[in-house]
Parts: sequence; C-alpha cells; structure tokens
Amino acid sequence: MSGASNDDRPPMAVGMYWAQQVTSIAAEMAVPAFLGHLADERWGTEPWLVSVGALLGCTAAFWHLLAIARQASSDSARRIKRKRKGSD
Repeated sequence: MSGASNDDRPPMAVGMYWAQQVTSIAAEMAVPAFLGHLADERWGTEPWLVSVGALLGCTAAFWHLLAIARQASSDSARRIKRKRKGSD
C-alpha cells in the first residue's frame, strides 16, 4: 500500500474537514443532553429530559454518520469510474 490518498485536496484540507465532522457529531450528541439536563434542573423532571435529549442527540449523530458514509461511498464510486474512464 503506497499510503497515497485518493483525495485530490491538500492533506491539511482533508484533516480540517474530518476535524469539523467529528466536532459536529460530538456537539450533536452533547448539546441536546446538556439542554435536557438544564431543563430537568429547572422543572424538576430529572432524569427524563436529559434521557430524551441524549436519545435525540444520539439519533442525530447516527444520521449524520450515515450521511458521511453515503457521501464517502458515492465519492469513492465516482473516483473509480473516473480511473476506469481514463484507462480505457
């Protein structure tokens, strides 16, 4: 394995893209749970709203991960088609 990436972007751009994706997913998981915690403290409904927030946050993060996987899959398929077209 050569270690070369199939991505045409500079390595720093690829790294920044993935750092942004990971940060977004982490925020999608943490923010709803935190808001649920604040609401629980205010209304005395502990632990129900933090549980709902955590469930919603995990669901949002899961959908985001699926979208990333679909995008990566379609990008990979496009690159393969381009390589095949160029070698014909």
